[in-house]
Amino acid sequence: MKTFALMALFAGAGVLHAEGMSYDVSGATVGKAENQYIPLGDSHMYIDLNSKFTMPDNGTPVAGMTGNCMGAMQVTMGAGAQGNGMCIWTDGDGDSWFGPWNVVGMTPERATAGTWYVSGGTGKFAGASGGGTFTSLTNPENGDSKLDVLGSLTMN
Repeated sequence: MKTFALMALFAGAGVLHAEGMSYDVSGATVGKAENQYIPLGDSHMYIDLNSKFTMPDNGTPVAGMTGNCMGAMQVTMGAGAQGNGMCIWTDGDGDSWFGPWNVVGMTPERATAGTWYVSGGTGKFAGASGGGTFTSLTNPENGDSKLDVLGSLTMN
């Protein structure tokens, strides 16, 4: 099994892959969020999430992909956050892999923390599997978002 450090999460055109090859997708990227924040009282908030990310090119089958992550979350001050959604990652050839994510809490820095897994794919990502954990921190004033991921993607 050959692994690559994250920015590996997302695939560029023309990069070859071997069946059953597993790629380490651990690392960080930045993106932009267009979230809607809906107050539900003094200490409770609903957030409609929509973030877009682009992975840097690192020469692996998962470099340069664009990701659209959408979902919903509720935050209760002092009690943390919970939510879920889906990310769809697409390469330059139009092939995608996708899967759900779940927020299970927050870090002391107020980043959301959760798990993700691959539930399907198209083209070269058909039959893909994998998963891991993530943290995501978004500046609600300007939408700048940082996504830190741990995990792997296996291409079948």
